[in-house]
Amino acid sequence: MKTGVTRALAVSAITAMGAGLAGVAHASPLPKAAAPLKAVQPYDFNGDGHPDLALGNPYGTVSGHANAGFVTIVYGSSSGLNTSKKQVFSQDSSGVPGAAEAGDHFGYSITSMDYDRDGYADLLIGAPDEDTTAGTDAGSETILWGSPSGLTGSGSDAIAEPSSYAGAGHRFGYALTAGDLDGDGYTDWVDTSPGDGYFWTFSSAPSTAQAKAQVRAQGETARFSPPARPHRLRAKKSGITAAAASSFSALTPAIGDVNGDNKLDLVVGWVSGADPKSGFDVWDFTSPEGSVVGEAITRVDSLAVADFDGDGYADIAAGGADESAGTGGHVTVFKGDANVSLASSTTITQDSSGVPGAAVTGDKFGYALSAGDVNKDGKYDLAVGVPYRTVSSQSHAGEAVVLYGSASGLTGTGAQAVSQSYPDVPGAAEKNDQFGWAVTMLNVNADAYGDLIAGAPNENGTDGAVSLLKGTATGVTGSGSATIGASTLGVSGKHALVGLRLGRNG
Repeated sequence: MKTGVTRALAVSAITAMGAGLAGVAHASPLPKAAAPLKAVQPYDFNGDGHPDLALGNPYGTVSGHANAGFVTIVYGSSSGLNTSKKQVFSQDSSGVPGAAEAGDHFGYSITSMDYDRDGYADLLIGAPDEDTTAGTDAGSETILWGSPSGLTGSGSDAIAEPSSYAGAGHRFGYALTAGDLDGDGYTDWVDTSPGDGYFWTFSSAPSTAQAKAQVRAQGETARFSPPARPHRLRAKKSGITAAAASSFSALTPAIGDVNGDNKLDLVVGWVSGADPKSGFDVWDFTSPEGSVVGEAITRVDSLAVADFDGDGYADIAAGGADESAGTGGHVTVFKGDANVSLASSTTITQDSSGVPGAAVTGDKFGYALSAGDVNKDGKYDLAVGVPYRTVSSQSHAGEAVVLYGSASGLTGTGAQAVSQSYPDVPGAAEKNDQFGWAVTMLNVNADAYGDLIAGAPNENGTDGAVSLLKGTATGVTGSGSATIGASTLGVSGKHALVGLRLGRNG
């Protein structure tokens, strides 16, 4: 069944749409042994050392097909985002498999990695409502390869849920993230299929890391088939059984080293049922099959996994945009430890000490999360989207709140609330812009300070826009900030909803 923007406004913000190193909870290590090629940081599609911004536009119109979807790329530079260098890709783009069709939602999820270790980051794109031979809304994903000139559709490949599992309504490609799960020094990726209650880990082991080159040596028609392993979501504490798997409305992955063993763990957030149960499971992949080492029942509209207190253990931040643990929404941070006990947690709301403003019903504080080191103090900070916040008397104008890490973890001390009414930010807060619908931390100018990028998908109707505020030693600043809209990106009038989906890691 094809759906429009209503679904986008009802589902969780994807946190694994994947940022440069500033947005990674623990960056994947370099290979432990010599490798023929060296990977670059995610989202650096042209290998120039500056992460690039990937925007998912899953409800965009392509060749008259509503909600077919596309992705937009803006390249980074020493001075920030370079809007003179941009690209738009859809399933109608040259070299990209398939064709744009109404309701595919190409670009619903995005993440990045240098799969083939050629020095240019690649982009994974989910289209969870793609109809395939497995059925309606079976879903698919596409990989676009990086190159010296940036992303290219040439030689790109489509990937489906393996045939023995694939089926109608599975929505494979719903959410994506990437990281080195098995500790071999090579980045893997994760894709989720909420319709059948599975997530998939795709291997990028040394023997397969140069798969693209091998495929091309066989000719452009050879199919790219990365090794994949299925994992059924457990959700044991909720009492959900395998038979109820189809009731999952969201499976959201995020990655970080929760138990401090120098290998990344996978956190999978889930939402189930019309009267939703929600929580997350923590998976360890010491063995290829993986095992659940921790779980919690809590509201999960968004996830970010990062070391906020600098103790060597990544903490798990779960955003709850409802009113279940504080008026106007909340963020609950579960402290990481060697046993993944999840025994210690802190909940932050807009009424917490130091957080600007006050909690108001319906603000949706916590709808989107992203972690990065804004002030370069070695402790991760957290950007929190508050898309329904009233700003300058404009309802649902939206804002983003930055919470800063410390030896005590995330607190309200020094927190900043930024919006299009923030000093020096171009534009103005307007009714229903929904600034903060998505947030990410990217270090686009490669100065080691994490920059904040926030989306306002309803800016100028359904065109949308994104704003970038630079990170400094004292926090984010509006000085030198930029706001980029659909017109600048060349996608005005296409229902782009720019800022609905932002590329990030973790």
